[in-house]
Amino acid sequence: MGEEKVSDGMREKVVAFLAEWQMGAILLLGSAIVGFVFGAVVGTMWSGFLGLVIFFISAILAFSLFSYLLYGR
Repeated sequence: MGEEKVSDGMREKVVAFLAEWQMGAILLLGSAIVGFVFGAVVGTMWSGFLGLVIFFISAILAFSLFSYLLYGR
């Protein structure tokens, strides 16, 4: 009986860890997609270097915004 409770506790920890890891991956991927879209638009309208700069800036801003909306920090 004791092993079953330990197993359930361990299972909950693993599930919580995977959920946090998955959310982090979604945050990074979403931020990269937002950065790519804004960078591509700016890069085609003006210069490629400016598009690259906008990619990094918009990805960082998107990550900050998504993180704030999800975690409130």
